[in-house]
Order: sequence, then C-alpha cells, then structure tokens
Amino acid sequence: MPLDYNVQNILKEYQLIADDDFGFSAVSEAEYNSVINKTAETADDYKSRLAEVEKLIIPFLQKLYSTADKEYIYWPNRKPIIEGQINRILKLTRG
Repeated sequence: MPLDYNVQNILKEYQLIADDDFGFSAVSEAEYNSVINKTAETADDYKSRLAEVEKLIIPFLQKLYSTADKEYIYWPNRKPIIEGQINRILKLTRG
C-alpha cells in the first residue's frame, strides 16, 4: 500500500534552505524567445563583422604570401596605410 505524502508540506520544508538555489530561475516563453532572438541577431551581427574583418586582413596576408620568396619587403609610407586599416578593423570589432 503506497504512502501518501503531503507534497506541499515537503516542499515547504525545503523552501527554507536558501543555499540550494542551483543558479536558475523560470521565465515565460515570451521572455525566452526574446533572449533567443537577441542572441541570434547578435551572432549574425558578429558573423557579418568577422567577414568584414576578413576582407581587410586576407588581402594583406595574400600579398605577403605571394612575395614569400623575397627576403625583404619594400613598403614606403606604410604608417598611414596601417593606421587606416587598424581604424577600420577597430570600428568593426569595437564599434
């Protein structure tokens, strides 16, 4: 014969133990979907930004690769070019 327990009383006993939080809480479906949509938008935005960063970096690496047989690189006036690329990258990664 099964024992009948008062579940509400059992839950009240354990409700007093605040240390057993487990770190989660309940949310409504609307709240959940809101977070999921924002996360998806953020991921898509990051993918787009990374693609733009790739377009800035790969041509430079391609040029280095194509001249790998040369011992020296002649690159006069490179400071403004490099600063411009750094600024374009920072706008994508931090902007």
